[in-house]
Amino acid sequence: MDHHFENVRKIFPLNDNRLFSYEEALDLIPLLLHISAKTKRELNALNSQLSFTKINTPKATEIQNKISLCLQNWSEKVRRLGAYPVSEFKIKIIGKDATYYWEYPQKNLII
Repeated sequence: MDHHFENVRKIFPLNDNRLFSYEEALDLIPLLLHISAKTKRELNALNSQLSFTKINTPKATEIQNKISLCLQNWSEKVRRLGAYPVSEFKIKIIGKDATYYWEYPQKNLII
């Protein structure tokens, strides 16, 4: 396991309401960066394929379905970490004292 993720020790059920300390929320950032960067690369590749495909063809529909699945998988991974996707690559982390936001590719939290 990558040393950046050694502080992340638990995956949570999708509907678990987790409250993070500021430090715990900060500890999520390396993993969120990793997950989001990987998803972003996948989406870029799929969008490139889509741009060279004629609209309203079975191939275009197949690529659009892969894009949707890619975003859905990203969202589920984020929720399993105890955070909430707000929009594409923007995440809300409910804290004990505040609500934090993080957006790819930032390396800090917004309060």
